[in-house]
Amino acid sequence: MKALEQLERLQRMNQLIKAERTGSPDEFSQRLGISRRQLYTYIENIRDMGADICYSKNRRTFYFCNGHEVEISYSFKIISKELSKTINGGFFQNFLQCAFFLHRTKLIW
Repeated sequence: MKALEQLERLQRMNQLIKAERTGSPDEFSQRLGISRRQLYTYIENIRDMGADICYSKNRRTFYFCNGHEVEISYSFKIISKELSKTINGGFFQNFLQCAFFLHRTKLIW
């Protein structure tokens, strides 16, 4: 369930950045339960997707500085083994078994 934890963390990051209530980098990373280095890795991944994130020392918060936001959504559904074989010849089942994130949270699609 590592992928699910990472998606939930990304959602929480997005909420805090969008509300401009992250606090300092140290506070933000503590709030998310990750190291400061991991925080910057997540931020870099979000930037790679096209959402520019800036930090204001005066307001002590990260914020989206190019007008873009991130929308993160996912769903989880239990399906039968038989049904999973009929979805693209088993592709769906194999896809769920793959990690959504690789080392250092790089997305694979």
